[in-house]
Amino acid sequence: MESVYPPSPVLSSRSVVTLASLSALLASLDSAVNIAFPAITAAFSLDVTLIQWIVISYVLTYASLLLGCGRLADLWGHERVLTWGLAGSTLAFLSCSLAPTFAWLLVARTLQGVGVALVFAAAPALVTLAVPAETRGRALGIFQMSAAAGFALGPLLGGVLVDSFGWRSVYLFRVLPAFLLTLVAARRPRILHEHPDDQHFDLFGAVTLAGSVAGFLLALSRSRDLGWTSPLVLVLLLVASMCLAGFVVAEARVSAPVVDLSLFRRPAFTVANLLNVLANCATFAIWLLVPYYIVNALGYSAFTGGVLLMTCPLATALAAPLAGWLSDRLGTSLLSTLGLGTAALGLWCISRLEAASSSLSVALTLALVGLGLGIFQTPNMSFIMGAIPRVQQGVAGSMSQMMRTLGVVLGVTGASMLFGSRRAVHAVQLQLPLASDPRSFMPAFQDVFVVAAIVCAVAFGLSLLRRSESSKSL
Repeated sequence: MESVYPPSPVLSSRSVVTLASLSALLASLDSAVNIAFPAITAAFSLDVTLIQWIVISYVLTYASLLLGCGRLADLWGHERVLTWGLAGSTLAFLSCSLAPTFAWLLVARTLQGVGVALVFAAAPALVTLAVPAETRGRALGIFQMSAAAGFALGPLLGGVLVDSFGWRSVYLFRVLPAFLLTLVAARRPRILHEHPDDQHFDLFGAVTLAGSVAGFLLALSRSRDLGWTSPLVLVLLLVASMCLAGFVVAEARVSAPVVDLSLFRRPAFTVANLLNVLANCATFAIWLLVPYYIVNALGYSAFTGGVLLMTCPLATALAAPLAGWLSDRLGTSLLSTLGLGTAALGLWCISRLEAASSSLSVALTLALVGLGLGIFQTPNMSFIMGAIPRVQQGVAGSMSQMMRTLGVVLGVTGASMLFGSRRAVHAVQLQLPLASDPRSFMPAFQDVFVVAAIVCAVAFGLSLLRRSESSKSL
């Protein structure tokens, strides 16, 4: 059994949490890229529909590799995996900024997905391993605050950079910070890393899991454009199902699996992961539809829209540390439930917005959803991290991040399909010549957020059924 401990636990815990939080901040600044989509489209003379591959190439790589990278971090060392993730991110940012063709950019985005998978496989684990179980919630609150802050600042920074220096700057500005963080991570001694010496990395399990996740997510993504009966979508679902079956069979036969599937026999653990999916599925409709509402229905500028949208992740960033601190004292279930109820209320308030609503009412409703997410995310992540043994904290952190990503993809797919179908229905009811008529936007927008509020309310109800647990580390 390998075990290395730092000479100064207090100093080390602070520096480790800071390093992990700054790494999360850097990764979440990728929200700056979205504002550059029109400029990238023009630079490479692309059809607008092709821009989605900038997102798909990144998200699919990141999500499919997360759990495998988490297991690798548990075996190889979390600091080492974080260092390689930051180094890979540095190279990816530089490659994206220098991309001479769109194909080059997509390859660089795939490399960026690998880098961020390594970062998020290691960073949450470092946070939980660097602090006692009694203060895990507070430390994870700081970590979540940093990620939310990056997500909030990204669009504003991206807008300024694109206007001043062009689209390449949304990648280039992160090269130096990523390089400096790589140097800091590489110079740190390995801490709190322990595992049985005879355990080996389950490569077959990691590959089949990655194939399953990538296949299902890609099928979900392509179903929006091609439909569920498309041959490509059906083939993707078949391949993903076969990979999942191979993964389940393999994990039952190896002594050191990528994921201990017996964890899902614990109802509380399964519910906590399901809540993570549902919460992100419901709330991501904001990022899909609210920008169009602000710009097209309310008539605000893109900059004003960015400021209004920022209120949601900003509220999340402000609530996360307090929620983490309270979860150490009150337990995780109570706060998770409160957060889901608050988010559901905020989503319902968004469904009540109209074309004549004030900017203040928009900001307050978005902030209410962000507040709910901040109250929910940290305690829920703390529970999941605490439910998995300390020698598998890489897998624990990766599990939480992967469920979030799955919820986002489901939310994008579901909200876009629902919005399209409801807009067509309202166009008929209003006797409009085209479904795309602006007058069909608001009723369809309101319908989507009613459903989003219901999904979040279902998560709230499931959370109420859980017994109160503080989830100290195993």
